[in-house]
Amino acid sequence: MTLLAAKKKAPGCSMSSLVLQIVNNVAGAGILTLSAGLAPGVGTVPAALVCLGLGLISGLTFHLIGTACDITGESSFKGLWSSTLGDDTAWVVDLSVALMCLSATIIYAGILGDTSVQLLSLARLPARLNVRASNIGLITLLALTPLSLLEDLSALAFTSALGCVAILYSGAFIVMRALDGSYTLPAGAMLKTLPDALVPAFDKASRWNFDAKSLILVSNLGLAYIAHYNAPTFYRALDQTSPDRFGTVCAIAFGILSLLYLLIMLMGYKTFGDVTVGNILRNYAEADPLAVLGRVATFASILFGFPLAMLGLKDSLSSLLDLPKAYIKPTTLVLLAAITAIAILITDIGLIVGISGALLGASIVYVFPALIYYVARRNEKDKSLEAQHSQVASLEQSAVLLLVPFGIFLGVLGVWMTLKGA
Repeated sequence: MTLLAAKKKAPGCSMSSLVLQIVNNVAGAGILTLSAGLAPGVGTVPAALVCLGLGLISGLTFHLIGTACDITGESSFKGLWSSTLGDDTAWVVDLSVALMCLSATIIYAGILGDTSVQLLSLARLPARLNVRASNIGLITLLALTPLSLLEDLSALAFTSALGCVAILYSGAFIVMRALDGSYTLPAGAMLKTLPDALVPAFDKASRWNFDAKSLILVSNLGLAYIAHYNAPTFYRALDQTSPDRFGTVCAIAFGILSLLYLLIMLMGYKTFGDVTVGNILRNYAEADPLAVLGRVATFASILFGFPLAMLGLKDSLSSLLDLPKAYIKPTTLVLLAAITAIAILITDIGLIVGISGALLGASIVYVFPALIYYVARRNEKDKSLEAQHSQVASLEQSAVLLLVPFGIFLGVLGVWMTLKGA
């Protein structure tokens, strides 16, 4: 899940370097929510197939955007939209990116609140002074506000590497705890330190069950795989760029992401089962040393990554509303107040992940790339080449267009099931 606005990449990246950059850009805090997608009783086999299948489709649509860049000569997602679907509706891109970054900042603030409570509790801060709501407020006031008001964010460039390390470490310790028996019933070493509500339970566990509740997992995965408005940047950054070379990069990158997500999703659920919460770090015992380090790494990564997500939000809103420069700082403060209030009121980040993943994942990952690619192909100037392969081209375009109703279906039902399960 990308949570940042598109960033310029140095030209001439090798294929292997670009694979790592895409994996780093896509993977984010969304992986902490994947295991919770199985908690309603989704079977592990269909869940694995959904994870791999959506990874395959997400990689395909990422590639479609790169191919559309090659056809049109555009180098931005908004430029692609304007070139294919028209300037009059280009605001849709700004609105989508704004909503994406807004949901990211709310998720970030919620994770900071959850994590701070656990870390401060371990530091023996009295419970009456260690409340999630007040922690989020103080973190916003003392850290997020000054960071978000910075005009030069170049000093925060290290957060990309920090975020990657935090994600890899979190994945490693989730797998380790699933295999070492620390939380295994009835005598796991960490069980006695868990509150009753978080003691692992597997009454709903299933291998094959697949019903409407599975759409919550689909929504979570939609957000976890999203980075498609950055695809033009990656396409232009590739050395000797071409649709075929970019296709290979997408296949490898999204293959790695799919396997990473699959491992973390299944291992997290294997550990906690029905009680897995939207932010799986909350499931682990406060004194679990591996989890403590994971919380510290995640807290630092998100704290310094927040202003980059806020930058994406401000830039997209400025473009959408044509805001004068003098309005940027007041707008930032209003946004921070709204983000803080929502993060305090919604204590389960899984709700935000589910809704934004359903709506934005469906739109940005499935619907928009299919429409852009279809129109770009239709408008392609080389009619002679198209005539030679008219039947193949027609079948390909028809297949791509099937992603539009597919995305709409997943988006509408995903929101409904997320709200129903809230």
